Amino acid sequence: MNGRDAEEAEDAGYGETSRYAAHLDRGWALLDRGELAAARTSVQHAQDVRPDDPDAAVLLGAISLAEGNAQDSLRCYDRAIEMDGEYLEPYAAAAAVCLYELDDPARALRYVSDALELDDLAPFELLDLHMLAAECELASDDVQAARTRLAALPEVGVLDHALELAEAAGDPTAMLEDEDVERAAAAEFLALDPEGEPLEDEERVDRVSRVVGYALRLARLRLDTELVDPARALLAKVVEGFPREPDAHHLLSEAEYRAGEIQRACIAGVRTLELDTEWPMPDWVPSPAVIHRRVLQMVASCAEPRIRALAERDPPIGVLVREQPAAELVLEGVDPRVGVLACASRPPEGKANSAMLTGLAVYRRNLARVCRDDDAFLEELREALLDELAAFFGLSARARATLGIAAAAAAAVPEPEPEPDPSVAPKRRRANRSAKPPS
Repeated sequence: MNGRDAEEAEDAGYGETSRYAAHLDRGWALLDRGELAAARTSVQHAQDVRPDDPDAAVLLGAISLAEGNAQDSLRCYDRAIEMDGEYLEPYAAAAAVCLYELDDPARALRYVSDALELDDLAPFELLDLHMLAAECELASDDVQAARTRLAALPEVGVLDHALELAEAAGDPTAMLEDEDVERAAAAEFLALDPEGEPLEDEERVDRVSRVVGYALRLARLRLDTELVDPARALLAKVVEGFPREPDAHHLLSEAEYRAGEIQRACIAGVRTLELDTEWPMPDWVPSPAVIHRRVLQMVASCAEPRIRALAERDPPIGVLVREQPAAELVLEGVDPRVGVLACASRPPEGKANSAMLTGLAVYRRNLARVCRDDDAFLEELREALLDELAAFFGLSARARATLGIAAAAAAAVPEPEPEPDPSVAPKRRRANRSAKPPS
């Protein structure tokens, strides 16, 4: 079951522990299937058995979040903390709700700080909490604090060893008694469950996926705090050990751009395209015709006059719907996962600032990969479309806020560009990126 192992608690007789665990297992399974009402019923049965156990409150918080009620979810996690102040999961879950759902990074950081005071945290638990804290600091625009935190993480050594052991695909139990404490801790994470029992094959595969996920999340945070060289080094390890991991190639492409290694960046970008092509497109993704129509509707109804004019001119702006950018665009510096790309004519000679917006390219696969259903797809399309057009027209932060673009993504009106310096890497056309880490 999720959360603490119910076997830790003494069974009061009549199979209480087994019944409690069964209700929770069923509740989590129902939640995974989206059967939220039935999942709530399972929680109620679990609470009837053990009304003061926090695991049921944690599950109830997850259900409330799935129902779209972040405040109620947070109340459930607070209740779980009151029941057991040494239980890690509700602290981390509450912090995530504050950060990602309630846009309150300061409150989220307080939950993380409280969690870091708990006793007997494992290395990967500490790593996860510190990365969550860094995300809170970045959301609060305290980049220096996040950078300082990430540069001093002692748990990175355990992560490096875990990547090496996972890549080797051998039996990590042979390393459990290793003299290197960090290697032994990495082996324990990949080999044993919290009770010290060997993991099943499926569980071990999940642990390897988690190790890769931790590495990619840390690399992303390093890039966000301008720790470019450490990010490149970590991503090189991931790509070497897991060459078919598209997210690793995508992040490596960006890291190489940041480092001025343009050729390497383009190679990693094209590899990202190749691997992304293998991802099966969900059935709910709107057809190109529907996307074309929705884009024109979004442009025509936009509150910004310069954007709205694109649909009013004769002929209106062209809209191309494709699966992904072409490889030649990626070789020119376009992010392989960009969702919407503004296409402009080359300015006439001697008129550097007179380029005309001629079309919009929409990439279905890139938008779909960060969505769960068609409603989320259309919202992602709207955000990516307005963000790209706002960047093209150099809209102010206030104008972007009027369009509903998140303040954190807003950019000031750009200054006139100086003559290009061949020693400086070009600015990349990046994809939109959600602040929420991958689940």
